[in-house]
Amino acid sequence: MINRRQAMQAFAAAVPVGLAVPGSAQEQLKRVQLTSQDLPKMDGDNLLVTIQQLEYAPGGASDAHRHNGCTFVYVLEGALVARIDDGPEKTYRAGEMFYEPPLHLHAVSKNASQTESAKFLVFRVIEKGKPGTVPAQ
Repeated sequence: MINRRQAMQAFAAAVPVGLAVPGSAQEQLKRVQLTSQDLPKMDGDNLLVTIQQLEYAPGGASDAHRHNGCTFVYVLEGALVARIDDGPEKTYRAGEMFYEPPLHLHAVSKNASQTESAKFLVFRVIEKGKPGTVPAQ
């Protein structure tokens, strides 16, 4: 039986990178790897993938919280300030992304601007039936 990691490695190996046939669709596609992250062991039979687009109003912020699953955040417009656990606050601008491990404290999550909105995508892998976000506690 093949596990999830082996399946992903096989898929990656099957997709040719850097081989373009002149005039092909592949030549017209620019591929930029944004991130690569090892994931904790999870039961692949009971997983759900969610992708949400969120937007903070100017000066907007969220209370400290945790996520039940592996969370990837990609900034579309504006800039976000984030701090995971006791790490430093970091500002992420359009085109940048960051990863939040399951149940780690998302201590700071706010719009970096008081005058412009911040729009971002949240890609999450969680167990079915569990909420994506829970209070910090």
